[in-house]
Amino acid sequence: MKQSLSSKGITWTDFQAPSNDELAEFVRATGVLPIDAEFIVQDHQRPEVTARDAYILVLVHVPVFDTKSRVTSGVALYVLVTQTQMFTLHYNPIITLQRVMKDFEEQPEKQEEYFSDTPISLALYAISKLNNSAFRKVQKLVKHTEIAEDAVFHGNERKMVEEIAVLSRDVLDFRRIVRSQVGLFNEVPEGVFDHEATTQWRRLGSQTSQLWEMLESVHESIQELRNANDSMLQHKENELLRMLTLYSIITIPLWVFVGPYNPRGVGATIVDYIVFWSVIIGLVLVLIYIFMRAKKRKVF
Repeated sequence: MKQSLSSKGITWTDFQAPSNDELAEFVRATGVLPIDAEFIVQDHQRPEVTARDAYILVLVHVPVFDTKSRVTSGVALYVLVTQTQMFTLHYNPIITLQRVMKDFEEQPEKQEEYFSDTPISLALYAISKLNNSAFRKVQKLVKHTEIAEDAVFHGNERKMVEEIAVLSRDVLDFRRIVRSQVGLFNEVPEGVFDHEATTQWRRLGSQTSQLWEMLESVHESIQELRNANDSMLQHKENELLRMLTLYSIITIPLWVFVGPYNPRGVGATIVDYIVFWSVIIGLVLVLIYIFMRAKKRKVF
């Protein structure tokens, strides 16, 4: 699928899940070298910046969260910039990128602001918007971690085992995506950018570093929360085990004691019935007490 925007002499063309014909059109329109065309067609998974005389090619990974599977995956986004055009190509949908294009379509003032500079400034603006979206996703992870923490310390350790595991997996996936491009924008390609674009490029490097630091902080928080949850869960299981052990210690001697008073024996008397059922009722009451105590302390 192909979509284009033009303003102020600058054209932005986006290719989503391109067919073979659209890939061929992309290669012809951009004039990329064969080595770069092969790099794009093979859908590489290593973030990279390539500066040529006629264009700049940037591959970044955009974190995309699947609400059904609750898994974050990295979608490869190729950004190619020439003197007058900007091209983006991706094999999977990127909702944030679609929103940026829609904003440009619906808000002419944004076109006036960002299409009036250079294609590289427009490209760096689009990437910065993707970074802002990633920041919002990390903030949601922080919020979910805080909710899980409250649940853990309100006696819901068992229910939180799976939730913490899902959060941990999401953060690990997110970290894997961001880690590979932490240093991607640290060095500015020489002789390519003007002052404004250079400032934007360095700002992207700072954004990526901040995003990584936030993810590291969330990762540490979830690990500490997992350890605390496991410790509290183990403590409750040990407490339940102690209760059941104590019940066994009480029960065994009483069964031995009540054996001779079994009313089913020959010549059973009323005393046998009284002693036997008194012990049985007492054991049941003790068991109920243990159950209620454990339930009150949310042992299970």
